[in-house]
Amino acid sequence: MIDSIKYKIQICCGTMCYIMGGAELHLLNDHLPSNLKDKVSIEGIPCIGKCDTKEKHHPCVKINGEELNNATSQKIVKQLLTLENNDLL
Repeated sequence: MIDSIKYKIQICCGTMCYIMGGAELHLLNDHLPSNLKDKVSIEGIPCIGKCDTKEKHHPCVKINGEELNNATSQKIVKQLLTLENNDLL
């Protein structure tokens, strides 16, 4: 099953990200379409470092190393579907 992982989701577990919605993102697997469930790994990571900026980016995630700010489960799923569709072309 590990060979089927295509998308690595890293959720910032810094304090601001966690309290601004990151805690709920750890339940992302419940929101994934069935065709993506076996292709996604989800893990928490230490602070990404966006807390030091004046802009509000929380919560932050990385999808295959690319940052996604103000993340929600819906935004993450939308990005994953876009990546999956692009991979199929």
